[in-house]
Amino acid sequence: MTDAGTTGPQKRRRSRLVKGVAAILVLLLAVLASYALWTVYANTLTPAALDQGPSTNPQPSPPGVLSPTAARALKAYGGEAIWKGATSVDSTVTVGGLLFQLKGINIPPHARITVDVQRPRTVIEPVDDSGDVGVLEGFSVMIVSPSGKILEQRADAREHLQNASVTTKWDRLNLVYFLGYAFWGYYALPALLMRPDIEWTELGDGLLQADFGTNLPVHSRIQRFWFDRSTGLLRRNDYTPVAATPTARAAHVIVDHGFSNGIPYPSKRRVKISLEQYGWVLPFPDFIIINVERWQLQ
Repeated sequence: MTDAGTTGPQKRRRSRLVKGVAAILVLLLAVLASYALWTVYANTLTPAALDQGPSTNPQPSPPGVLSPTAARALKAYGGEAIWKGATSVDSTVTVGGLLFQLKGINIPPHARITVDVQRPRTVIEPVDDSGDVGVLEGFSVMIVSPSGKILEQRADAREHLQNASVTTKWDRLNLVYFLGYAFWGYYALPALLMRPDIEWTELGDGLLQADFGTNLPVHSRIQRFWFDRSTGLLRRNDYTPVAATPTARAAHVIVDHGFSNGIPYPSKRRVKISLEQYGWVLPFPDFIIINVERWQLQ
């Protein structure tokens, strides 16, 4: 026979448990709904949106000839004369994001990154808290002490990362290779439109596809670039970051532009994970965060 004195408390405990579970389920559904709405917003009303004009009959542009989208982009970023005469970009940046947490390494905040515009060479200073400097020259990388002594070097850093996965931990040379070639490609983009060793194809108004071949250090051989059809400024660049993880589909979104001596440059960059190649992005987490605090073309 049940003790009538305990029935009431047991029912109240069960009632509280049911209410607690229901509240958790409601909260989870609210979170999922919010994330879904956030995803729709990110892919329709932000620079990540795949806005482009009507498709054209895609044909690679002959060397030395700019397609309408490429010509508009080059003009938006200062013009052909400026970028043909440019030698370097000097900048101060802070880099973060999920990728560097997974790799277990990153450069300090407010690091100085300098790239050669006309060839793949990047200097990262410092590469860590010791004050050492990282240098990329093509596919080779090295770590140099503040006094100029070579501490470490790797002749073919690309080959060293051929079988990497997202959980593969990086050493300093891996980090220098990834950031070195990445920033060279990011900063030299207007000049890249004029390089004869890169095959550019206009897939539609505002959309270019690049074939970088095998002789340049880049994220992936084939990449796509979306440019604003009104301003000519870059909105998004999709690639596979093979050196980090060959299975990821990355969408590099330009959140904001700054100006230096009248020349626009992407000042806030966010690399997102795409649900599919050249498709919608996940709004969170940010795979890579880049804030450019200072940028100067020389």
